[in-house]
Amino acid sequence: MNAIPIANARLVVVDDDPLLLSMATRTLRHAGFDVSAHASGEEALAAIAEQPIDLLLLDVMMPGIDGFETCRRLRMLPQGAHLPVLMLTGLDDTESIEQAFGSGATDFITKPINWTLLAQRVRYALRASAAAESVRHSRERLARAQRLAAMGNWTLQADGSMQASEELLHLFDGPPGIAPNALAEALLTSVWPADAAALRGARQRLVAQQQPYQLEYRIQRADGQQRVLFEQAEAITDSSGQPLRAEGITQDITERVQARERIRQLANHDETTGLPNQQFFGELTRPLIERARRFGTRCAVLHADIDDFKSVNDAFGHSVGDGVLRTVAQRLQQWIRSSDVAAVTNFSPPRTEPGVLARYGGNAFTLLITDLPGQAEAAAVCQRLLAMLGEPIALEGLSLSLTTSIGIAFFPTDAADIAGLTRCAEQALYAAKTAGRARYHFFDAHMNADAAQRLHRVSELRGAITQGQLLLHYQPKIDTDTGALQGAEALVRWQHPSRGLVAPGEFIALAEESGLILPLTDWVLDSVCRQLRAWADSGLACPPLSVNLSAASLGRGGLVDQLDKLMVAHGLRPEQLVLEVTESMLIQEIEATIAILAALRARGYGLSLDDFGTGYSSLSQLKRLPIDELKIDRSFVVDAAGPGRDGPLVSAIIAMGRELGLKVVAEGVESTAQSQFLQGRGCHLQQGYLFSRPLPVADFEALLRRSA
Repeated sequence: MNAIPIANARLVVVDDDPLLLSMATRTLRHAGFDVSAHASGEEALAAIAEQPIDLLLLDVMMPGIDGFETCRRLRMLPQGAHLPVLMLTGLDDTESIEQAFGSGATDFITKPINWTLLAQRVRYALRASAAAESVRHSRERLARAQRLAAMGNWTLQADGSMQASEELLHLFDGPPGIAPNALAEALLTSVWPADAAALRGARQRLVAQQQPYQLEYRIQRADGQQRVLFEQAEAITDSSGQPLRAEGITQDITERVQARERIRQLANHDETTGLPNQQFFGELTRPLIERARRFGTRCAVLHADIDDFKSVNDAFGHSVGDGVLRTVAQRLQQWIRSSDVAAVTNFSPPRTEPGVLARYGGNAFTLLITDLPGQAEAAAVCQRLLAMLGEPIALEGLSLSLTTSIGIAFFPTDAADIAGLTRCAEQALYAAKTAGRARYHFFDAHMNADAAQRLHRVSELRGAITQGQLLLHYQPKIDTDTGALQGAEALVRWQHPSRGLVAPGEFIALAEESGLILPLTDWVLDSVCRQLRAWADSGLACPPLSVNLSAASLGRGGLVDQLDKLMVAHGLRPEQLVLEVTESMLIQEIEATIAILAALRARGYGLSLDDFGTGYSSLSQLKRLPIDELKIDRSFVVDAAGPGRDGPLVSAIIAMGRELGLKVVAEGVESTAQSQFLQGRGCHLQQGYLFSRPLPVADFEALLRRSA
């Protein structure tokens, strides 16, 4: 039936009696219906095929095909499957009534027809058809929703019989036609044995005790698929609280479970190596520490770090670096599982876990080795680990021989929990690195004190950057031919509240290790720009000022934009700044570094290669660098005028710089002999104590006024 108002419904009346047909048509039209009349079943079927209708009144006895056959044929048409059909039969014709329903009739009207009630019977049939259509649509929507949600519903009676939706049978890939009293058990045969008992028990408690449940369980479908289902059910009772049945829904949540496991994997494991991460390592090792505490045994945390790993990434790329990490992880895993661990340890009571391995970030791995009696056994473990990890690694046509350093901390002597043990092992690792790498080192109490002191110094330095304890001194660059001031290098100092003025040699390395070098460099750049603006506003002409860039600033990205914003904010020109970089900075990501330097030079910033001769840059790289200036390191200048090799090296650097069209500046000039030697070789730009120590702002400002 179409969704139109009942009063405008389209009706077809079929009867071979002209008088009855005319009376029925007139009565129904008077009631507001759209009526067409036909004298045979054939005519009616042809009319319905051309235009859908909302209800059919059909006489039983007609020439040609009778009403029963007409109804059967109608039900075979798509538009006739749910059409309401009222059959017109004799009052006492019980057999005809039964046959009418058997052929698909919706209802019947007995003859002689009560014309007063005819319209009411039709309206009732139309309303009933509309209600049935609404129910069908609701069921179809529910079925579609269940298919989309991979969810089925079911009803379980007290006698164990079950009625299930089509989608539930699809979830289980169950064969159709299973009897209700066998369906529940038939579906249970697909449930994993480990889960079937829990599911059966939950359903029994539901029926017997009205105890609702929510449960996840696994099934093995007939097509071989393994799925995870979620089921929840509750008891339905009557108004007096007596149980009637149980109803439930079952949903396929396999994808959700897989996503949940993937999220858990990502949250708890390192993506590169698949090993537990730092957080998960703590969870895994906590019960092992408690076991050691309970049985009075010892265990150790080993913190292993691949030496000079950054050079692998710099030289061969991150794909090789990741391959190295995976290889090391695999070797460590195999070693832990092997009998080699037991060969160097003495354990009692029986070992439950030989150890736990995690990637601790970067190129570091952490191991908890259980049941280690003492340092002798731990030393044997470390020696074997160092030998195993030192074996060449073959990757992408390369053969890499790497070394590892290891720090060791013992439970319970060094720390009482896994967090403390890890901190102690890291400090011991740092000591191993400092001692020369490719070795192991045990933790001791002095390291803890040193670490605490270092942490205090880092905290102080962080406060110095944010609380205005830093200041700048400026060391002039002098043209020895004219004595003119050609520039100056900005050098940071720390005005410590209790220690007084602290030179950069005491805190720059700490800033680099702690990550504070970035905010420190940012402070220097901003302060130099502010000072240039202040001198310009007071009418002082200042030559270009040099600022040392950190490797972190050069490598983090955004340096060009940062400097451009400083130029705009302080109203400066890029030519007023010279940015100094060191050779050691240039060997890291050389192509990216050259691109950044080229962008800086294109904007007009001066570029200086500091500490030249102490790094590892090759001449092939040097000729590609977009620099303006070479600075000869003070280590060569000290003995340049003496009989050793420093003099010829300095002469070669000066000549090379001149041939490349670069300015050459000598640092650390402290004597007249050094200055004259350099000047005689063509190096006229010099910087050092011979001319001036680094000057506070007021003293350098006075120098600017004298030079004006």
